[in-house]
Amino acid sequence: MSTPLTQVLEDLSRRLEQPDLGTGDALALAALIPALLRRVRSAGGPSSSADPRFALALAAAAEETADESVRAQIHAAHLIEASAAHGLSVLELDALRETEPDLALPPQLCEGRPSFTSPEELAAAWLDVDFFEARRRMADAHHVIAQFDYQHQQHPPQFTRLAARFADPGQHPREILSAARRLEKFEEPAAEFAAPRTASAQDASGALLEQLIDDALDEPQSTSRQRRVNKIFKQARTQAEEEDPAALAGLFRRGTRHGLTCIELLLDPLGAELFDSIVAQADNPRTQAGQQAREGQSNVVFGAFGRQESAAPIPEHPDFVTDEEAAVHTEPDPAPEPSVALRRLNALLGFLRINSQRLRKLVEPGGQDPLPGTGDTDGAQGVATVAPQVVVTLTLAELEERAATHGITLHGHQLSAAQLRRTLAEAKIIPLVLGGKSQVLDMGRAARYHTEPMRLAITVRDGGCIVPGCTRDPESCNIHHIWLWSEGGVTSVYWGAMLCEKHHHDVHAGLIKVIANGGVPQVIMPRFMDPDQRPVRNTVNQHRAA
Repeated sequence: MSTPLTQVLEDLSRRLEQPDLGTGDALALAALIPALLRRVRSAGGPSSSADPRFALALAAAAEETADESVRAQIHAAHLIEASAAHGLSVLELDALRETEPDLALPPQLCEGRPSFTSPEELAAAWLDVDFFEARRRMADAHHVIAQFDYQHQQHPPQFTRLAARFADPGQHPREILSAARRLEKFEEPAAEFAAPRTASAQDASGALLEQLIDDALDEPQSTSRQRRVNKIFKQARTQAEEEDPAALAGLFRRGTRHGLTCIELLLDPLGAELFDSIVAQADNPRTQAGQQAREGQSNVVFGAFGRQESAAPIPEHPDFVTDEEAAVHTEPDPAPEPSVALRRLNALLGFLRINSQRLRKLVEPGGQDPLPGTGDTDGAQGVATVAPQVVVTLTLAELEERAATHGITLHGHQLSAAQLRRTLAEAKIIPLVLGGKSQVLDMGRAARYHTEPMRLAITVRDGGCIVPGCTRDPESCNIHHIWLWSEGGVTSVYWGAMLCEKHHHDVHAGLIKVIANGGVPQVIMPRFMDPDQRPVRNTVNQHRAA
């Protein structure tokens, strides 16, 4: 049903399509936008506020408005610099603040020294924002709109590819501006009186960094897109590092803060992989080590000669009241769930507290280590441990040292040639393409749960949860039967897919569908997320796995 307001808006939309929009009309529209948004927030009454369709439609419109607002901010910053607005007289600025400007008249400029020394200073004062925020907006305009030389002559933007994306209404401008700011740090600064330059920074292979970032921004899924961009910048930082990274590795004490000792740990990729393996297993509530890390027990001290109980805790009741009497009138407070950071610290400390008896058990002939990823508890000592493991994915050419690359670990750490040789010297090589002579990768209906070799094969193939955008570690994921076990499915690598707990529940709830796809499983997301219902796979894990 048409209303007078909708008729006005339809007429306004038709007029906006005309190319002859003047500056006066543009200012009138810009001034109307905040009032429109304020009115929209209060529209509809209780009936609309309770309708989720209204909420989602409004959220989508607000997101698009926010994107255009960012573009308008940067465009306005460019115009402030391009028009040398900091040269306006104080009287002109006062009049502009109080009344609507008459743009048919020429602006009144300062006859001598400008009112503000720079466009950034004017923007900060005029908009009541921090100077550094104003300067950031000007720099953003240089990146994606235009640059100026010392004679105030305009030049193309520094990053022409990102500039094209910034002008595209279908792109997210904040992501593009963030990438441009990070990219600018790798560019050589121009000489004092030289003309502004466009992008020139390259990676180790000679590819233009801006081109790599532009390609990464084509990724449709936001989390995967950001991780790809971060990976490019991380590699660029490593390349630009002048010092030898190995010389920076070590453990450093950084004083105390709030009574806690600060320790900084710098690791090479192989050491970081071992550390990540411990942390990931400690985050897994299905392992005994993960459960004990969550309990955070601290009343046990492990020394060189075994397990020793610490001193008894000081009672919270008077001496003349017995423990039994106090227990009757005292309700024990439940232990709070430790934070993620504390849980990881508990796991690391538990790993370091393995006593001499446990160590002797590990080195004695016939002693066996626990399976990686399962954790283990020494029954005599009550010590929950995790067994860190390093899984390296490499090609046959890399194994035979015929390739320029040197393998990548399960948690995304790239190994150098020397680190790979050292790892292979101590490794158990399993050709996962064949499954190994003794590695059973298909058990049919004989067993419901996947064996460790099967889980390892699926881990190397999937690298973690296969749902796009999910960043859960493989240690925190389950192996899902694509052909459901309850419907006669079999336990095999082909019919297995790695899913985190949340997405595993989503699959069984019918929100997500998993297909085998010839042994490389994919998922089909809900229709409201993907109307085309295309099979997809997590590209984040594909970059760090097979």
